[in-house]
Amino acid sequence: MNRTGKQNHPDIKHYQDRFAHPWIRPMEILLASLALTLLSPMMLLKLCRQWLKLNPIERIDVYGEKGTIRTLQQFDDESWLGRSPRLLSVINGDIALLGDPLIYSIEGQPDSPFKPGLFSLAASQQRMGLSFENAQIATSQALSSPLRLMMALTRCIATYALSSSRPMNRHSRRFKIMGLTFSNLTMVQVLADINERVMRPRHIGQRSTLTQYAFVNADCVNISHRNATYREQLNRCEHLLADGSGVRLASLWHGFGLKDNLNGTDLFPALCKQASEQGHRIFLLGGQDGIAETAANNMLKRFPELQIAGTHHGFFSDATPIIEQINQSQADILLVAMGAPKQDLWIAEHTSQLNVAIAIGVGGLFDFYSNRISRAPMWLRHIGMEWIWRLVQEPQRMWRRYILGNPIFLWRAFQSANNQMHDKRNAAIQFEMPTSLQHHNIRAVKAIFTRRLQRANIAISQISKRILDICASALLLMLLSPLLCLITVLIRLESPGAALYSQQRAGKNNQAFTMWKFRSMYQDADHRLKKLQQNNEMKGGVLFKMKQDPRITRIGKFIRKASIDELPQLWNVLKGDMSLVGPRPALLSEVAQYETHQRQRLAVKPGITCIWQVSGRSDIPFAQQVELDVEYIHQQSLKADVMLLIKTIPAVVLARGAY
Repeated sequence: MNRTGKQNHPDIKHYQDRFAHPWIRPMEILLASLALTLLSPMMLLKLCRQWLKLNPIERIDVYGEKGTIRTLQQFDDESWLGRSPRLLSVINGDIALLGDPLIYSIEGQPDSPFKPGLFSLAASQQRMGLSFENAQIATSQALSSPLRLMMALTRCIATYALSSSRPMNRHSRRFKIMGLTFSNLTMVQVLADINERVMRPRHIGQRSTLTQYAFVNADCVNISHRNATYREQLNRCEHLLADGSGVRLASLWHGFGLKDNLNGTDLFPALCKQASEQGHRIFLLGGQDGIAETAANNMLKRFPELQIAGTHHGFFSDATPIIEQINQSQADILLVAMGAPKQDLWIAEHTSQLNVAIAIGVGGLFDFYSNRISRAPMWLRHIGMEWIWRLVQEPQRMWRRYILGNPIFLWRAFQSANNQMHDKRNAAIQFEMPTSLQHHNIRAVKAIFTRRLQRANIAISQISKRILDICASALLLMLLSPLLCLITVLIRLESPGAALYSQQRAGKNNQAFTMWKFRSMYQDADHRLKKLQQNNEMKGGVLFKMKQDPRITRIGKFIRKASIDELPQLWNVLKGDMSLVGPRPALLSEVAQYETHQRQRLAVKPGITCIWQVSGRSDIPFAQQVELDVEYIHQQSLKADVMLLIKTIPAVVLARGAY
């Protein structure tokens, strides 16, 4: 048993077997040394700033291998830079780079097969609400090869970056965000609650009173926003369980920390295990014909003592015979997989007729456990990106939910958190303001708070914009990689030279950066430009455009018409040089010709698309392009960015003004 009371997995060898691969330990030393080298300037600066303190370096005692006490050094704060001296302990072998969470010597002695690590998959999974997953198995697998070690470290760093390190309210059993009241429970607490509600009628010998649970993800919240009946029914459920990284992020913005990321797919095997031990009967309703039955048979192979009361597909018009079948089966737990909002509304409509203790809407759960659809690998779930896997598997069915729905959900969550912050500040003003200020200086005080609120809004908007840029550019680069490879080959076949073309462009505040494009012209295009300047068809003289530009190759005409030549700029977006939406990046020579008011275009990051790109592109004169860019700068918001991205799709497909 380990210190949490969980049994160590039998497949996990003792710690000394951990270094079966000879390169694990050298890899740890190499990575720790490299990290120390890169961080040394910042560490030296921090040491100088703290030198006036009596003890700038503090020492902490933790449990090491086989219960021994190890002393680690760190600066006297808990920031990532403050903990950087612990890398020295990795090099000398006191702790590992990846292992168990650090346990201080004043706490109980751990019983674990692994050495404590600077990074911990257990701590990382807890940050992402996956504490119910077996971290020992994941750690054992990560330490089996250098490549897996690197992937695990990347996951840990990603989850640290994606999760909040601020103190959050994790103790509230319920919290309300975006019009819905969620239950903040662990997976263990949910299972215990289900078991209690199933067993209670048996003890008193009465008929079961149905208790409804619902898993709520970002898509459910979007549906509840436009469907008042669905929203009201969700709030009548005994427990709303937060499902997915979207709801987790929204709760963090509202100041609440979720204990676990709860979803039906993770709950199902644990629920079946508990049901097999306690003698509970489960009925599976939903999915295509045969899917529920296959999922039930697969669970019976894992848990032979499990009692499946019955199964039925979800495509029926008359519910009466289905309800009779469920009641006659004497099921204790009913799992309904019809998709949101249908499944939750169906349960609510027939609550008085169903003689079961628990009814839960579980979405596409049966598809996963019937093996019709594979689930995302653990590393992708670990960083909260399981939705990408679903999108790749079923793009036609899921693109609207994820490509359109996720940004809309994030915008609504941001607006809700912003309104909550505004209400709290107004309440604080009314509560704390002295009587004299209330009568004489109330306008001045409100003006101060308004300015602070505006600055906070700008900061949150910029963060949201950057999150959208990172997620969308990374996803598009992954999905479009076959097309990018094909275009590269076609360019090289038609004309000699590199397939990618780099150029210095003016970024935010006129800072130069290297912008990438597919090469659509012959290699001597810049040299031939001087001879063609007199044929410039763009009004204003700053930009150069020709519909029949002789410098453009045949494949170049196609990729420019379809805007494929701009796709490598997704890398610029991912790096942070550009944004998905913003004024197009200008050449440094073009900026030199700008008039004073035209330099307003340089106030924000340049982008791949903006207002004039969806309003006529190259057909719009330069002066009007500037006006549209300035209009965007003054009115920019996450909602506006999403709408411009949506409008860009038909503009690209129809190739309006592209040449």
